[in-house]
Amino acid sequence: SLQFRVVNRRRNDLMEIEARMLLMTVEQKDGQATRSYLLLKLEREKVLFLPLTWTIVHPIDRESPLFGLTAEDLQRLQVEVMILIKAYDDTFSQTVLARYSYRYDEIGWNQQFVPAFSVDADGDLVLELQKVGQMGAPHGD
Repeated sequence: SLQFRVVNRRRNDLMEIEARMLLMTVEQKDGQATRSYLLLKLEREKVLFLPLTWTIVHPIDRESPLFGLTAEDLQRLQVEVMILIKAYDDTFSQTVLARYSYRYDEIGWNQQFVPAFSVDADGDLVLELQKVGQMGAPHGD
């Protein structure tokens, strides 16, 4: 799967968070570079609220345009993955947007996110922001 993890770093509550993931590729056709855009299917496109983190997941199955591609294929296609996050900020009663973009050379292979929260002595969940984007080896390695 292709995964991204997001967190709300503000004190404002976000509600009805939606995510979209777009795949951009560049192919040479008749001597000209042609860009293509595909909306990638997500395991879950919406969450009601964001108490800790949300890992946005695109399954790379037989239906995925990424199925069977290697790092070299992504480089040849000049792949860029764009993520758009849309949410309702109930403090200011407005919709907020965030967007992120990752090129083929910024994608980590065969990695997974480390846990970003723990339970303290009082039994409360503690979000460790410095670990939100931290990667580790897959289980079993």
